[in-house]
Amino acid sequence: MAKKKKSRITLGTDDVFLKLMKVSGSSLLKLFGLPAEKAEKYHFHAVVLKDKSLKPDIEGFPLLESETGRIFLEFQGYKDPFIRHRLMAEVFLGCAEEEYEGSVMAGIVYTDKKYQNAAKPLNAFNGFEKEECHLKGCFREIVLTDYTQEELEAIDPKLIVLAPFTLSGKTDKTTLLAKGREWQKAVTKRFPVEKHEEILSVLGLLILNRFCEITYEEVIAMLKFDLMDTVAGRQLYEMGEQKGVQEGLQEGLINVRNMLLDALEARFGLVPHKMIDQIRTIDQLEILNSLFKQAMRCPDLHSFKKQLS
Repeated sequence: MAKKKKSRITLGTDDVFLKLMKVSGSSLLKLFGLPAEKAEKYHFHAVVLKDKSLKPDIEGFPLLESETGRIFLEFQGYKDPFIRHRLMAEVFLGCAEEEYEGSVMAGIVYTDKKYQNAAKPLNAFNGFEKEECHLKGCFREIVLTDYTQEELEAIDPKLIVLAPFTLSGKTDKTTLLAKGREWQKAVTKRFPVEKHEEILSVLGLLILNRFCEITYEEVIAMLKFDLMDTVAGRQLYEMGEQKGVQEGLQEGLINVRNMLLDALEARFGLVPHKMIDQIRTIDQLEILNSLFKQAMRCPDLHSFKKQLS
């Protein structure tokens, strides 16, 4: 039986966002519409879970807090149909862990509209002989590609770090290199010197995440900053290396999936769309190879479907 494993082929947008929250969380809150005087009062906090199996990382649940309440944020840079459900679970579990009873706000920052479109709505709860309870309007969502660079800077000049998402992912390299140098100058002017290293590493990672054709060396040329002498820079380089490996893996997965679909079509004729969709979600080569063998051995499509289920 093919076991489906969730894939997250990204350049670590979660880690980048965590760094951004620590360095300039108030700027993100202004993006969500909080007045400057309120946003500036928030500081970074992490709920450390006692049961690490629930979320086995160091930070636990990151959030921003002040005397007026807590704000849970998610930075979504890939397709996750249940991101809204995960955020709600994060809020409930985070509050329960610290027995927090105050006010809470939650929000999602999507790097692209397609990631918001992929998110499923929250469930409706059927009460016993009562009206349904719908979890709607529980948190706010924003999409970075909906903004121009000028609009971001008007909200807060420090939001220049998110400027890569105001350009198309297919922007030509000449334009991108020029914009990158512009972003670098803006960052060094708008952030304190002691934060330059961290913010430039965040900007570099976001550039690599947004633009597939850009290389690590070109990012360094843009930023005019020798990141290899820093921890953040070495992480940036490793992310670039990981990107190349992941792209190679993706190409291999696509080839094997196509071979499997061709084999099914050759043996059994028209393949149902639902089955095609199932196969395209499988991201483990060993499972795809096993299914390919089954496609050649199964007497009919119904038998293959049992293996796929």
